Amino acid sequence: MRRWGSFNAHTLLNQGKCVAAPEVRFLPDVWSLNALRHFTLLSKLFPLLAVSLICCAGCEWERPTVVSVRQGPVFVFSGNGRLATFTVYAPHAGQHIADPSPDVAMIVWQVKASKGYFEGARVGGMQLSYGKVPGGYSQTVPESSQQAPAPMPGAVYSFFAETTDAPGIGGFFYVGRAGLTQITVPDLCLKLINGRAVAVKCGTNNPYQEPADLEKFAQEHQLAH
Repeated sequence: MRRWGSFNAHTLLNQGKCVAAPEVRFLPDVWSLNALRHFTLLSKLFPLLAVSLICCAGCEWERPTVVSVRQGPVFVFSGNGRLATFTVYAPHAGQHIADPSPDVAMIVWQVKASKGYFEGARVGGMQLSYGKVPGGYSQTVPESSQQAPAPMPGAVYSFFAETTDAPGIGGFFYVGRAGLTQITVPDLCLKLINGRAVAVKCGTNNPYQEPADLEKFAQEHQLAH
C-alpha cells in the first residue's frame, strides 16, 4: 500500500482529554511527482503541437525533381518544385562524355523562367522537348533567334534542371545507333582544382578516362523507366 503520510492517530486520549494529533504532512512519492511533471509538460506542449498541426495541414512536403529522358529528346518531369533553368551540355571536341558543368562541357541549349528565378512553372507533369522553348521561359543558349544544334550520335550528353522549392537534378543520355538511352556515369566526378572544375575518377585526383566502347558502356549503365 502506498503511504501518503504517517502519524500514530488522529487524536490521542490523555487522561480523558482529547489532545490534537501531531501535524500531518503528506509526502508524495516519486511516482506521483513524475506523473505530475509529465502532466505539466504535456499541458505546456499541447498548444504548440496543436499550432504546428494547424500550420502544416496545408503544407505540401518537398519532393525532389526527377527527369526521365525519352526519344527526341524529350524530358519528362515529376516533383513539386519550380523549374528555374534547364541546361543541356555536349562534350567538347575530342571528348565523348559531357559532365553537366560549363567548365568541362559546352552548353548547347538553355532556357530560364521569364518572370524571374523563383517564378518558374511547377515541374509536376512538365515535358520539355529539346530545342523548343516552353511558355513562360526564354532561350538563353543559343541566342533566341537560333535553333539548338541536333544531338550528334556517338556522344553522351548531360542535362541539369535547376529548381526552387525542391532539389534539382542532373543526368546523362547517350545518342547511339539504336536511338537515345538515359544512362548513369558512375565513375565521373568533378573536383575543384585551382578554382576550376576538373573531371576526375571518383574518389581520386586522377583524370577521368572515357570508356573505349560507348555503345557497350551505355547498355551496361542504362536507366530503367
